[in-house]
Amino acid sequence: MRAGTDIPAADAATAEDLARAARRLSIRSRREAAGLFAGNYASAFRGSGIEFEESRPYVPGDDVRTIDQVATARTGQPFVKRFREERNHTLIFALDTSASMDFGVRGRSKARTAAHALALLATAAGHAGDASALVVFDDAVHTRVRLGRGLAHSWSLIRAASDAAAAASGDTRISAGIRGLLAHTHRPASVVLISDFRDRELLTGNGPAGRLERALAPITQRCDVIAGVVVDPFEQALPDVGPIRIADPENPGATFVLDTGSRKQRERYRDAALTWRTRLARGLRRAGADPLWLRTDRNPLHALGRFFEERATRRRGVVR
Repeated sequence: MRAGTDIPAADAATAEDLARAARRLSIRSRREAAGLFAGNYASAFRGSGIEFEESRPYVPGDDVRTIDQVATARTGQPFVKRFREERNHTLIFALDTSASMDFGVRGRSKARTAAHALALLATAAGHAGDASALVVFDDAVHTRVRLGRGLAHSWSLIRAASDAAAAASGDTRISAGIRGLLAHTHRPASVVLISDFRDRELLTGNGPAGRLERALAPITQRCDVIAGVVVDPFEQALPDVGPIRIADPENPGATFVLDTGSRKQRERYRDAALTWRTRLARGLRRAGADPLWLRTDRNPLHALGRFFEERATRRRGVVR
């Protein structure tokens, strides 16, 4: 099954179609990112430090720990120091555009949902003055956008992500994305890895918990990692629509018929999906990654808003 898309399918899309879709995504993201979560983005991704900005007269309620002893002694009036955050933050994206990311039933495909989420974050990073870069992968790295700053650079990331999402193909290999990320993370950074994590290498045996933890370790030991997991509601629960033929997009020719009219079949499917999600969440957290769940039938803006609000709250709690 293929999702409805904003532009023609990859084999029919022209360069003009792709450019138009990327422009729409960029404009929409600028409008959305300026509202709901822009402030929480800055709080959740703190800069590398703070620097002194000025001294000003003390007013009731100011923290007495910020009193400027020198200015106070010189003027005879209490003064406090003001500081501002030094934004020297780096945000690296890894976007999975494998064949399984082309799936979507009622909403957009997982790849387009991922590109939308990335566009929102890239725009917020551009407004905050953060440096950002992009790696696009399936079973290998296919696209790289080097580190840069500003809204013009954000547009470059959005265009690359939008183009790649329109031509999702290949196998899912999280290890390929990790290798691409490591090439960009010569110093501490925040990493946003967006994928459906349908990696057969991680899902065999006792995975994904143990295997995923080992796969992510090289990057989580070095960086603050957010794992954006993109899911379609039909991957979580089947509707009662009778027999349907299911195909694995990353294993051509492997198809089977599933009777969704059977309550037992639907329950088994739902239980298996819940088990997979639970094990994936456990594996991500054990690896040191912060899971962010994105759905194809919902605007990623709202999931990002909640995520960064919670993250900013946790960080403020740590500071206190």
